Amino acid sequence: MKENRVRAVDRAFDIIECFTNREQELSLLEISKRTELALATVHRNIHTLLSRGYLEQDRVTGKYRLGIQFVRIGGIVIQGFDLIQKATPHLQRLAKETELNINLSVYDSQEALCLINIESFHNFGFEIKVGQKMPIYAGALSKVILAYLPQKETDMLTIDLKTYTPLTISQKEELIQELQTIRKNGISRSEGELALGAIAYSAPIFNFEDKMIAGIAITGPKHFFTDADKPKYINDLMNAAREISRDLGCKSKILQMKGAQDENKA
Repeated sequence: MKENRVRAVDRAFDIIECFTNREQELSLLEISKRTELALATVHRNIHTLLSRGYLEQDRVTGKYRLGIQFVRIGGIVIQGFDLIQKATPHLQRLAKETELNINLSVYDSQEALCLINIESFHNFGFEIKVGQKMPIYAGALSKVILAYLPQKETDMLTIDLKTYTPLTISQKEELIQELQTIRKNGISRSEGELALGAIAYSAPIFNFEDKMIAGIAITGPKHFFTDADKPKYINDLMNAAREISRDLGCKSKILQMKGAQDENKA
């Protein structure tokens, strides 16, 4: 409850939460402005965070960034996450079979949060990093998650559609129709919705309650998805989704993942 919160702890977290993927290094003044805390207060808190390894200071610029301690803490959380443990071997095999970028994301606060990223050695240049959040309606991976959310939530999340490229779906009616197709076929596809030139396919992951808890995706440049290679890529993707779902205790939903057969008919 609010009355039980410790002010000093709140201030420390305000400072920590200033840092983003886009702003990974901040000066003392920038942190003060973002937190609306006095410079002296920010300085005291930063000194403590530095001493505990939660912040680091660049010796040249003097700016601060999140410290290695978060890697250790994050590793503990991820290792304890059953989904990560069970999915990782299958996704590593999928990466080896396809030589494409591989990602696993979950639904988090109206966005898709990446938990696993295996980059292709081809260095395509449009990877989704671990911890990065993506719009829930753009891209194959986000759309496959959105398709299996409760209808009430889907309706709310398809109201305001921002475009990221000229190919991003911007009309609610078009998106709803696509979500219906995804649920029917058990697979999602996107081309250039977040990065021009990128094609992705995604499949849902189900748990022992037959509930969608994540999506996995393969992504690569358009020229990789030839008529000869595409069916194999999709079959590999669907097999990985089935195997991960089985490992999580799912039974009935796996049989509905038709994927490659339906995609090839399109």
